[in-house]
Amino acid sequence: MDFMRYAAAVLFCASTAFAQQVTTPDKLPAAVRAFDDSQAHNPLPCTVQPVKPALNFGFRFQTGYVLETSFDPYLGGRHHWYIVFSVTPDSSPGQAASPPVYFLDSIDVPAPRQTGFIAENTGAFQTGEGRYDVKWSLLDDLGRVCRQEWTVDAHLSASERSEKVAMPPGTSGDFSWRPAATANALTKSRRVTVMLNAAMPVVRQVGPPTDRWEMVLSMLASLVEQMPDANVRVVAFDTTQQRELFRKDDFTAADINDVAHLANAKERWAVDYQVLQNPSGGWDLLRDLENKEINATVPSDTVIFLGVQQARFDKMPPGMPGPQATPRFFYLKYPAPAVFPRNIVVNGGRGGGRAMGPDREGTSPLTLPGAADQPDLVEQSVRRLNGKTFFISSPANFSKALATIQRATIGR
Repeated sequence: MDFMRYAAAVLFCASTAFAQQVTTPDKLPAAVRAFDDSQAHNPLPCTVQPVKPALNFGFRFQTGYVLETSFDPYLGGRHHWYIVFSVTPDSSPGQAASPPVYFLDSIDVPAPRQTGFIAENTGAFQTGEGRYDVKWSLLDDLGRVCRQEWTVDAHLSASERSEKVAMPPGTSGDFSWRPAATANALTKSRRVTVMLNAAMPVVRQVGPPTDRWEMVLSMLASLVEQMPDANVRVVAFDTTQQRELFRKDDFTAADINDVAHLANAKERWAVDYQVLQNPSGGWDLLRDLENKEINATVPSDTVIFLGVQQARFDKMPPGMPGPQATPRFFYLKYPAPAVFPRNIVVNGGRGGGRAMGPDREGTSPLTLPGAADQPDLVEQSVRRLNGKTFFISSPANFSKALATIQRATIGR
């Protein structure tokens, strides 16, 4: 099956309420408080594939799931999902059992226009080292439920033994998790803008699923955590949709969940016809975003682009901003997955492959064939601004890149 038919067969769902985050049983909506009662709902056919835990860029173990189900029951109108699950750490022999941590996601499901569409949604959470039991449920507004249980085994690989995991063993949390404060707040002595590209390559991998957007989110969380002396502005944009999606000054760890669903935009494949008529729109968006930073009343000292390598390598048009003394520009580029689309039939079943995730023994993930050294739109633009691009494939080289940025910008 060709690539365009694959793209047309899948819809990603988006949240208009809040992203997946830690909650408590007393704060669960009434509709989901019986989520683990097998007699309370009719079954909802779906598949839930756990994601193998991997050390992310905040030095937490990142794990989660990929959900797929048919959109056919939702023809003719909008519907709603709640995803709720508990994560319980295994207790050592002789120790008291640890309480579970509860997670909740609220998702508005877009109305499909025809039969045969597959809904896909991903979720992620973070843990320290250890084993954890996950009890997961999706409940829809038609009174149906899909349930799944699995065990997470999060441990450092042989090549990671020297790394220090930031979360204590037996701990789980969402992307806003931070260790308990150990020092007084620092004076904010500099300004940093993080430009987050939410455009994700429309491809599938082979092997267990990994979600590059959620790895990019872990980069954002780590940047905020490791720059306590900076006023951070976060701007999220999408070069494919050619628009800005989110902007917030004084961004903190508590705001991470606000951007978690941006890459799963509603009816992501339904690109506006005006976008299709403007092939240079991605460049126009970058130019406008960069000029806003350059011409700001109080410009940032540093602008850091984050994102997955894009598949567009067209030549930069005239009119893009040139070299700047302030701010300094950088690009942390995460590799795109290899192009191995599954065989998905638009009006029938689906099959195909399993995907290969990041190699836990230290090698880089699969990337677009021959594309690792090709500059995408953001890299070309940053190069013109006399900036520097870092190709990020592991927590170790992410930390090295961030240290280089800190040395290049602090005290200027």
